[in-house]
Amino acid sequence: MKKMKAGVFGAAVVLSVGIAGCSSAQQSSSTGTSVAPTTMASSPAASDYTNLLIKPSDIDADWTLKTSKAEKNGITGVYGNGAGTEKISTAVIVRENATAAAAAVAAAKNDVAQKVGAAFTSIGIGVDGGILNSTDGTTVVAFAEGAAFSIIEFNSKTGEYVPAEVAVAIAEKQDTAIKNGVK
Repeated sequence: MKKMKAGVFGAAVVLSVGIAGCSSAQQSSSTGTSVAPTTMASSPAASDYTNLLIKPSDIDADWTLKTSKAEKNGITGVYGNGAGTEKISTAVIVRENATAAAAAVAAAKNDVAQKVGAAFTSIGIGVDGGILNSTDGTTVVAFAEGAAFSIIEFNSKTGEYVPAEVAVAIAEKQDTAIKNGVK
């Protein structure tokens, strides 16, 4: 797998986790330090973040959740297909409110777009939903939904883009999991 592929999602997750604690009036510093929110109203308990991830069967029958990791105010998951040729990485971060989640996804999209030199195209998922195809075959979908936002990265060892309709269908399932999990 090319280094840029890991870098796209890594940058998005670092950015999203780094800004996850900032309110809309607060800014994270260039070193990634953030200020913790004072409230997390309407979000699930920290131990409940796993319910925000899609199920492997939401992707396809031969997919499995390889790893998941609790993050500050969220969770990341890495899925793989049975052949070991494709990977999907997803992050769901819960913010203190919908405004903060929308601002965070906009910042994450901007950061990813700058790193890979490509632009997001709008899609009808959540708030500010977008899809991006980088020059190395990585596809990224990002959107906000209520008090949460999600970044999903699709990679293939062959360097092929995931078809947009497939990426959008999986992102819609992620959106549903967030809607059902963050009240």
